Amino acid sequence: MRRSFLALLLALPACFNPDDILPVHGSVTSPEPVVGQLVRLLRDPVSTNGLSCEDAKPFKETAADEAGNYSFDVFRAQATKLSDFGQFCFRVETTFPSGGAVFSDLLGLSGEVALPPFPDWRAGPSRVDGVLHFEPVMPLPPPEGTQLTHRAEWFTEDGGLAWRVDDSVLAFDAVTGVLAPSRQDLRLDDAALEDFSGGVQLRARVTTTEAEAGPFGAGSTTIEVRSGQELPLAGARVPLSRGLACPAVASPCPLTDGDLTPVDVDAGSGPVFLVSFKLATPVPLSAVVVRGAETESTLMAVVLFDADGGALPLVQQVLPTSMWNGGAPSFVRRPRRDGGFDFEPQPEPQFFTVALDAGVPISEVRVGFGGGVTRLSEVSLFE
Repeated sequence: MRRSFLALLLALPACFNPDDILPVHGSVTSPEPVVGQLVRLLRDPVSTNGLSCEDAKPFKETAADEAGNYSFDVFRAQATKLSDFGQFCFRVETTFPSGGAVFSDLLGLSGEVALPPFPDWRAGPSRVDGVLHFEPVMPLPPPEGTQLTHRAEWFTEDGGLAWRVDDSVLAFDAVTGVLAPSRQDLRLDDAALEDFSGGVQLRARVTTTEAEAGPFGAGSTTIEVRSGQELPLAGARVPLSRGLACPAVASPCPLTDGDLTPVDVDAGSGPVFLVSFKLATPVPLSAVVVRGAETESTLMAVVLFDADGGALPLVQQVLPTSMWNGGAPSFVRRPRRDGGFDFEPQPEPQFFTVALDAGVPISEVRVGFGGGVTRLSEVSLFE
């Protein structure tokens, strides 16, 4: 065994020294003393050129000093798989006594890494007039070269995702006629609350891009921060659509039952998805609320029919593109039979309200997506 290992080392390029030390260091900050704050280094046991370190396992841990500084020494042989030079993925993480947590994924180590400070974020969330207010993880606007996105997620008491909204999006600019970065309110109005109850959790993703020396050009570092402060909320509006049929999807309808379990709806829908809801008695409608729409479409539409069955003008809505992943799609890792992985685009679930002002009683509502939909959680109609 030893002879084989030495032979392998001799065959490695001269620039590869398995004993090289690759330092990973940073700091933690908090309103409370940080001395002794535990910081963990995790490593994915499978070398991969993946996009995250979700499968990383505990590897090392250390405690921050009085100034909040911490450091890990990683040998090059611990960062690189010697058999094929594949890079291991590392995650640096910490959890504060407040319940706040921070992590950063390092998709490969080739030299020293200095991470941004890990903050103990006290968001202090509140809700006023249907808008979530909070203390941002850093002053707005962020510094040049920094992309900051805050995300609010409202989970019901049984763990269902009832709402998600991000404050940094690519949205259509009516003046310039192009998509442009925009910062929006984190809206969670009464219709979005419906009759669910649970807690709002706030996360933030901060990506810092800077010029690096060497042949690799610009580099970036991303940290994800979770606030330990949760906002309890409860709604009191039961939608008119509760229990309505949607035979094109399934019977009984899984989109109007108040159960937030995502439902596969793409079977046979082709490039266009359209679902219809018929009301027993025509009534004026004020909003359609859509939850958990996994779609690659950036445009959806609502068609309303009056009491006589006549179609009213189309109501269209452009869906903003979140900057949570820098405007790029999320990816899901699919294992292959050979032990490797494939990474496939995975639309993130979208939650939104379409305001209606038809002025007449409505007998039927059709909700459509031009790019199709793979999954939905719930569609609700409100008077």
